[in-house]
This record gives sequence, structure tokens and C-alpha cells, in this order.
Amino acid sequence: MANHKKSCLVTGATSGLGQHCATALAESGWSVTATGRRPQSEADLPEAVRYVSVDLSSESAVLKLAGEFETCPDMVVHCGVLYPPSDHDGNPDYATMSRIFQVNAFAPIRLSEALLKSKPQDRCVSFVFINSEAMFAADGHAGPYAASKAALRVLTASFAHRCRDQNAKASTLLLGPLSNYKKQQELAAIAQKHGVPAEEITRRFLRKSNPNLVIDALIDFDECLESVLYIESLGTAANGMVCRLDGGSAGSLI
Repeated sequence: MANHKKSCLVTGATSGLGQHCATALAESGWSVTATGRRPQSEADLPEAVRYVSVDLSSESAVLKLAGEFETCPDMVVHCGVLYPPSDHDGNPDYATMSRIFQVNAFAPIRLSEALLKSKPQDRCVSFVFINSEAMFAADGHAGPYAASKAALRVLTASFAHRCRDQNAKASTLLLGPLSNYKKQQELAAIAQKHGVPAEEITRRFLRKSNPNLVIDALIDFDECLESVLYIESLGTAANGMVCRLDGGSAGSLI
């Protein structure tokens, strides 16, 4: 075990947080497998990352992915997500709604269940489910996405019970408004137009988007990764844990 190189599976790794996690973990010495819907030619990841193109809305594809691992990775970070079409009216058709729930809620659990069966008993593994504070504050258009994230939270809690006595843990990283290049550019352009600092525009944007937030800056990808690694470092004490990096927005499913 002293020479064991830690391994990780990151889903949804062709963009955003998943891409950042897969890249940073590989650069820090982890053996990383990454997945996404795009073909490998469109996956902007380091050569050290093993990439698998997979459609998480397909159960057979999910189970095939799990079968590619002789043993369960030390950590699985579920970043894969599917949003409703940008032009939807808050009431997508049945097929679209079904795919949203399959990718956002059912696939992460199904994949984790399959991987757990191949876990060595002498090694603790971490399943980290990336979730969103959107489940607490759905507007007229965010209902399908928010509902899928609420379903993931409940299913994760149930999966955590099945991790007991397995030397495994299922944890949730609940995120708020994330920073990305496009969003930063948009806010910077608005700030320049009005002749005020970008930090001030960001503060106003956050307070308008959700009055319950108690942060004045977007959440950085590095902060998210640090939280993931903190969860991984805790051992089985983190089973069932919810780490809220969501800006303090409050809410309940009850």
C-alpha cells in the first residue's frame, strides 16, 4: 500500500469543474480516468488523463464504463451534468426530462453501485457527488434541473447507507455560483461599461441572483477541488457528509 498510486474517475470532464479536477489531479500525481459526452478529439485534457467517451443517459454505457475498472478507483468525482435546452419554457418534453434525470441523478448512483462491487476491502474509497444549491431555489425555468439535483441528494443519502461496513463513503459537495472564464468576461465587460470595478459588479450580480448568499465573489474551481480533497482525506467519517460551498444560501427539501 505504501507504493500505491491513487486513482480517480472524474465524470463530466470535458469542461468546467470536471475538466479542472481531472487536469489538476493528474498534474499532482493521481492516475486519472475522465469521461464526457464529446469524442476524445474534443476533450482538452492532458495526455496523462485516460479519457472515455460515454453517454451517461444510457444504462448499458454506464455499466460498460464500470466494467473497464478491475478494481474501484480510490476516488470517484461525479461532475457530469445535463441542463435543459436553453430555449425551453420550463416544461420540457418527457424524453428530455428523462435524460436530465438519468444523467444528473440516476447515472451517478448506478455507476457508483457497480464500482463499489469491485472495491478492495482493505482500501477506503470516496464517492463525491457534486450538487447544486439550485435545488433550494428553482424559478420558472430551473424546475427540471433543480428537481434532478434534489433527486441526486436523496439518492446519495441512500447510497451512503449502503457504503456502511464497506470501507467506503458517499459525500456531497454542494456548490453555489461558480466562476468560469465566460462569466468573468461578461462581468468585466459590464464593469467597464459602467466604469466600476469588476468586483463591485460581481457583488451586485450575486446579491440580485440570490439575496440569501453571504459571499461577494464567485466560487473558484480551485476552492472546489480543495473541498473534494478535504472530503477524500477524512476517511469513512465523511460517509453521508454534505460539504456546503454554496455561499450560505439556506433551504430545505421539507
